[in-house]
Amino acid sequence: MTTSAPVERWLQDFAQNSLRPGMVDAFVQRVDDDIVSAIPEIATDPVLVEELHASTREHWRNFLVSLADDYRLALPSAAIAFSLSIARRHLDISVLLKVYRVANKTVFSYVAENTEPDHLPDGLARDEALLALWLRAEQWIDDAVEQLIGHYTRERASLVEGAQARRSEAIEALVAGAAPTADGERVLGHKLTSWQTAFVLSAPSTSDGGAPLFDLALQICERLGLPRPLTTLAGSRELWGWVATAEEPTVDLGAVIPLLEEAELHFALGRACHGPTGFRDSHLQAVATQRIGRRSRTRAHGYADVELVGLVGDGELARAMVRRELAPLMTGARGDEDLRRTALTHLRSGMSVEATAEALYIHPNTVRYRIGRVEDRIGERLAARATRLEVCLTWLEVYDIDVLEGP
Repeated sequence: MTTSAPVERWLQDFAQNSLRPGMVDAFVQRVDDDIVSAIPEIATDPVLVEELHASTREHWRNFLVSLADDYRLALPSAAIAFSLSIARRHLDISVLLKVYRVANKTVFSYVAENTEPDHLPDGLARDEALLALWLRAEQWIDDAVEQLIGHYTRERASLVEGAQARRSEAIEALVAGAAPTADGERVLGHKLTSWQTAFVLSAPSTSDGGAPLFDLALQICERLGLPRPLTTLAGSRELWGWVATAEEPTVDLGAVIPLLEEAELHFALGRACHGPTGFRDSHLQAVATQRIGRRSRTRAHGYADVELVGLVGDGELARAMVRRELAPLMTGARGDEDLRRTALTHLRSGMSVEATAEALYIHPNTVRYRIGRVEDRIGERLAARATRLEVCLTWLEVYDIDVLEGP
């Protein structure tokens, strides 16, 4: 902006007068009092208040010095330090912006007061002096804010990356078998001495990797009645999580099936484990469950449901055993699936007809009829081959017939 010679002379006189120690002190006190009154996050932090004073003082002095020359922002180091302190306290960027919004209003009032006619030399119009001084002050504040936003955001990004790196290192160490420590609990924000229940939330390889896994993990835990989890991304389509509870939790995976089906995700849950190795043990179970369950059509699996299947594996010998043991129940006839489901539920229910009927929502006589048909087909009582049949039926429940018939 081009200014007249009288205005330039007045700006130089204004700067020289305002740089006197008493005048600088009065200005800093006035601006900072307004800022502290408006921003409780700063008012309650004595160190931030001191840094604010230093920042305001250096800003004002540098600005006044610049009035004698062509405009050039000289961002003070104290202002940069103040913005970094706000970032390091994990305060939102809105706090930094509000500092300068409040300062902007107070500076305008100060400028308006100091361009009253009795503060100006004869012949200098107030509007011309006010406009010249305020436009320079406004540009200084705008340019300073723009640069300080950059300092703040870079510092926050560095802090986040550092925190994430420390979290990842702590998780990797625990999964590798390191003993939990108080420092590890602090870094993770997770109680390692409580019951640990791990899970793996994963999307199929055909997905684009854009599923909001963190948000979905929170929703899943909420529906299962579990507290907020500790989570970390293990890949673009896979998230690991741990829940800490004071007591061993009981969950119903059926509660999250609709959510998983809608998002087309798989949820694998380890057993709740306690003790120094609980974090690692439950995680290994969840990972094993995920590797088994992702080949199933079912969206959620608990380790307790697939443990035997995991130990048996899905190699050719395991498939041969399932084919051999369940051949009489896989004739292709209508009703084979009902017979297999009833037999497996009956075995899991301690071979109680009443418990089986309740679990399947059918009449006890229907259970007796189906079990009779199963025993006719296999040629002996269910109890005689209970262990083998339960393992094979569970294997088939997890992997499905399509996997059994595959290579």
